[in-house]
Amino acid sequence: MFWLTLIPVLLHLTRGNSPCFGRSLGISPCRTQFFKEESFTLYCGADERIMTNSNSDTCSQKSHECVLQLVREYQSGTYWCQSNSGERGEAVNITVTAGSVILESPVHPVPEGSPVTLRCLMSHKSSNQLGVVTRINQSCTFSRDGRLIGVCLTGEMSFAAVNRSHEGLYTCTFSGVESPGSWLAVRATSSPESLHPSHPHRLLPLVYAGRTLLLLVLLGVFGGCCWRIHKEPEEAASEDVTDEEVMLNRREQKKVQETNTHKAIL
Repeated sequence: MFWLTLIPVLLHLTRGNSPCFGRSLGISPCRTQFFKEESFTLYCGADERIMTNSNSDTCSQKSHECVLQLVREYQSGTYWCQSNSGERGEAVNITVTAGSVILESPVHPVPEGSPVTLRCLMSHKSSNQLGVVTRINQSCTFSRDGRLIGVCLTGEMSFAAVNRSHEGLYTCTFSGVESPGSWLAVRATSSPESLHPSHPHRLLPLVYAGRTLLLLVLLGVFGGCCWRIHKEPEEAASEDVTDEEVMLNRREQKKVQETNTHKAIL
């Protein structure tokens, strides 16, 4: 019976939408911000049901799958999976906006040391008047907790390996329009949940291993298109150590030169 619940997921894969799963709730497309009149799907395990604190009555509490179509702002809120025994899974905050810019960020907490990419997205009307979501491939600014952290020419900002200092509320701004905020959470790699998933559908992201590898290669090529306004504490500390070592080496070289000059005079 469980495999029957995967049919909608496979249909989304064929349409190019990549679902993502955390410790419970799955979502496709894989993001937490959506434009007004977009559609997305939520998934839970076969023995779970979808719960929410939003004003939306679309998701029945008896269903483990929910398709929200042509969403409105009132459907913003917290969504989670709950087992028949009352056990509550990891919650996801979903935002629906009538604005023209949103931020694509990890839906679930990411393990320390993982690469993370934030993307600025925009919506525009197609020829048939349907909204089309595209990545902004132009200069955008990114902020964390209200503080400007970078200006990126390609509309995305990447971190090679995140740690707890990267946690915060992120936004992106394009042409003076700021996206809603999304919280980036970082989980310690020793966390048992991150090493041993308890739901079979969490193994589905392995399907995207090849796509992720390609993304990492592209990040290595185009990662230099972003100017950081503020360096991370670890980067700044590393540069301080490097500068100190350079100064010590220069002093030692100067002493050697002075000694050799003194010997030559004698």
